[in-house]
Amino acid sequence: MKRRSIAPFVLALTTLAPLPAHAETRPDAQWRIAETTLFDLIQNGYGIVAVTSVAARSTGLPQDTYILQKNNSVFRCVETRAAETGAARANGPLRCAELVRPYTE
Repeated sequence: MKRRSIAPFVLALTTLAPLPAHAETRPDAQWRIAETTLFDLIQNGYGIVAVTSVAARSTGLPQDTYILQKNNSVFRCVETRAAETGAARANGPLRCAELVRPYTE
């Protein structure tokens, strides 16, 4: 059986559904806020399969999105960098979310 990566599908989702800062997860959302860190995910066997870097819609600050995958489980972690050009220091905490089946009634 040939294993196919879901990274292209997940990359499309990251551009369509940005992770809101400090918001409650809606029951119909594709992404559920996770109480985990990028470090913990890597330590638990997740690998980074994609990284995107774009300006955040709300602030215009550089925002990096890391897509991590382990088998059929997918997480994304978003980091907003400081405004200075080339700054590597994060402007806020790294936020992670897990790809989930949305609940529909």
